[in-house]
Amino acid sequence: MNEDILFNPGNAIVSDINPNDIIRTAQITADKRQQKDTLVMVKDHNNNEHFLFEMRDQLGDSDKDKAKAYKIERKF
Repeated sequence: MNEDILFNPGNAIVSDINPNDIIRTAQITADKRQQKDTLVMVKDHNNNEHFLFEMRDQLGDSDKDKAKAYKIERKF
């Protein structure tokens, strides 16, 4: 997936350098959540950090001042 997506880094469920830790957290979080929204793992290519976001937290183009662009690595 080579799609750019905008998120506020403060809305991340979790962040980590190790993508396996993000995947494990996504599986645990998906099992516990009552509202079933798509989770996405994205990567900040500047520092190789991975983040886990809910798709509903995605920001639009009008929010670019508080958003950061990420590349989607995986959807859950």
